[in-house]
Amino acid sequence: MKWVWRVWCLLYFIILFYVVFFAGRRPNPTFESTDSRPLLLIPFKMKWYLYKHAIDVNSVYLDILGNIVMFVPLPLFLYIVWKVKRPHTMFWIGFIASFIVEFTQYITGVGLADIDDLVFNSLGVLCGVTIIDGIKRTAFETERSNN
Repeated sequence: MKWVWRVWCLLYFIILFYVVFFAGRRPNPTFESTDSRPLLLIPFKMKWYLYKHAIDVNSVYLDILGNIVMFVPLPLFLYIVWKVKRPHTMFWIGFIASFIVEFTQYITGVGLADIDDLVFNSLGVLCGVTIIDGIKRTAFETERSNN
């Protein structure tokens, strides 16, 4: 059964890599000077502007939801495949993974390095950790009540 989780984990990372770096909406990598690339460091500024001025509001919702959902499975794979058991360790691994993604996007010019993505990806990791914690608590309570 462990090999099944490893296969799912591999598929998850392949899909994550594709979505982040090669999905149709991404420009080709440009390794030119980073001076010409935007780096959005003020949280929610761009999304609020797009939302407030009704400029492609559906894309704002899709971006927020997509960034959250994309990182929800990560703690599950950390827990099952790599045996990471501590919730705060899972969270920090997810946060660092998201930071690496944003940093790589900035360096390569693929996508847009945005602090919002880091926040929403981390929120997705936190949701995943909360789901795992809830499942563990439910299993523990069920086991206790059966004894």
